[in-house]
Parts: sequence; structure tokens; C-alpha cells
Amino acid sequence: MTPSNFPDDEIISEINLTPLVDVSLVLVIIFMVVAPFFSHILKPLLLPPAGKAALNDQNTIKVSIFPDGTLAVGSSMVSESELGNRIKKEIQEGKQPWVLVRAGEEVVHGRVMEILKVIKTLGVQRIAFATRPKVDVEGGHGGKP
Repeated sequence: MTPSNFPDDEIISEINLTPLVDVSLVLVIIFMVVAPFFSHILKPLLLPPAGKAALNDQNTIKVSIFPDGTLAVGSSMVSESELGNRIKKEIQEGKQPWVLVRAGEEVVHGRVMEILKVIKTLGVQRIAFATRPKVDVEGGHGGKP
């Protein structure tokens, strides 16, 4: 028998959509699961405005975190291990210093958390964050108008 002798010589013009729908739904589920992970990566830390509190400069260690991730204590650049050594030295001298953390809006939140973890593991109990001053309604700085 030749193929032309079959009674159904019509071309099948239907497309089976089941595999296409299955693949599409799997992709949608994958994107729904993965999307929240991308929203938490590299979010910058925005500093809130706050009132000014006075700190004793003699017993304060100022830690600056720059957008590229580098650190400074006072006016000198340091590494994370040097930061730990400087704070340990203050604690060993019997002082309980304030650690003032200064991080701009461009600094990644995760980097600030890393530095805070280093500071907390050293036993520092007094940590403060530098903020920008509040702006009054009239455009001035400070607390009371």
C-alpha cells in the first residue's frame, strides 16, 4: 500500500499547545521564586534626618565607611582587622568608647552590617550612627525654629 491509499490524507493543521503551556508555567514559577532575591541585592542605605546628640569626642571612635567599602578611623584609612585592633586597644585600656559609624547614602547596607558585626563581636556596647541634621520648615538647620 502506498501512503496515498490511506483514507486520511489530510494535513494535520492543529498544534498541540500543552507542552508550550507547561513550559510557560514552569518559567513563570521560576521567575516568581527568583524575583525576591534580586530585590534585596545592593540596596543603598539612606540616612534619616535626626536631631543632634552630643558625644564626648575624647571617648569616641569615629568609623567612616566609604561607598567603595574602604574604612577610616578618625582621619586614617584602615582595614577591618586594624579597625578591630584599634577598638580592642581602647577597651583594654579600661575605656568603654562610643563608636560613631558614619556611612553615606551610597554605602551598601550589607557593608554597614558587616562592620557592625565586627564592632559588636569586640564587646562594644555603645554604638551611634551619624545622620544629617534635620531641616526646619523655614529651611534652617537644627532643632527648634
